[in-house]
Amino acid sequence: MVLQNDMPLSDVITMLLKGEERELHERDLLGYVENLSRGGKEALQQALKEVETAITGWDDSYFISTYEKRVDEFKQGKLNRDEYYLEDLFFKEDLLIKEGKVGLTVDYLYDAIEKLGFIDGNHQDAITSAWALDDIEFLKTQWEELSLGQIRALLAIIKDALKAVSPKVGNEVQNANRPQKQLTEYPEAFGVDVCCEMTGYKKNTIYKLTARGDLPCCRSGNNGRKLMFRREEVLAWMTARRQETNDEFITRMDERLVARK
Repeated sequence: MVLQNDMPLSDVITMLLKGEERELHERDLLGYVENLSRGGKEALQQALKEVETAITGWDDSYFISTYEKRVDEFKQGKLNRDEYYLEDLFFKEDLLIKEGKVGLTVDYLYDAIEKLGFIDGNHQDAITSAWALDDIEFLKTQWEELSLGQIRALLAIIKDALKAVSPKVGNEVQNANRPQKQLTEYPEAFGVDVCCEMTGYKKNTIYKLTARGDLPCCRSGNNGRKLMFRREEVLAWMTARRQETNDEFITRMDERLVARK
């Protein structure tokens, strides 16, 4: 299915959540939202609500299944619980399945990520290692970033469009008089939102850069789900590829010619 600007939003949401258009570019989403903007602020607000509801519904349709793992631990004597715990856990997960929810295991997540496509070899190695270590939280985070990347990008564009159609005059004057924030004024450590502000990239791009190992980051907590960044590392990454001036280029070429002689 190809994204068309006149497609119903419900069809676009379904397409993005199913990953039916993997090569979709941000300009395609921008064109679609621009078409939505013709309906005014109300149309964009309704679209925002629909997309947010769809993302929440998608997340609620899954749960982390631990029954099989706990059974194995019980058999190996590693689980300090009685058999009634396993029985309760079985009925709890069975009830969720009957409600239409899908139980997530490391095998399910690995297969789902593989189907969506690894970003590169390093990403595949990381996913394979997480699968071998039974790190279901890391796999779930990576799977969500791949599965929801495009619809999160659509959500961000709709929010930007809403800001454009409903500017607050008071804020505009205040922002115009406020000096631009210096990079060194950012805190020494911060999360994804501040990283987006500092670099100018959207969240979806930040997630992709960290997943590929391009942008240095830290994964806080035991499960490593929360991304944190160090100011100096982000600054170094932003200024790593310096473009030389014309004079520097000429000087470098002259030095090469002299060296050849």
